[in-house]
Amino acid sequence: MLFKVREFFEQFMQNETITIEDGVVEFDKDGKVRHQIVNDLPLGRNVNEAMRMLDSLKHLDEYGEVCPANWEEGKDAMKASFEGVADYLSKH
Repeated sequence: MLFKVREFFEQFMQNETITIEDGVVEFDKDGKVRHQIVNDLPLGRNVNEAMRMLDSLKHLDEYGEVCPANWEEGKDAMKASFEGVADYLSKH
């Protein structure tokens, strides 16, 4: 998958005037883009946030639960339903 993405950007860069300085793209096990961030070079990126997003994808795959804002591995998540959100919010 990484080769295909790199090949796409190499072809795109040859045909367009664009500069991508710094970015992260995270895929699920089916190759679907689940998280992406692109920064201009002076802004940098947060590696811990990229790892947190990978942990949340792993949690979703393992438990079928979605992860709320600022979720970290080992913390509570919630079912992707009205009832699941209501239950989560009633406890937090």
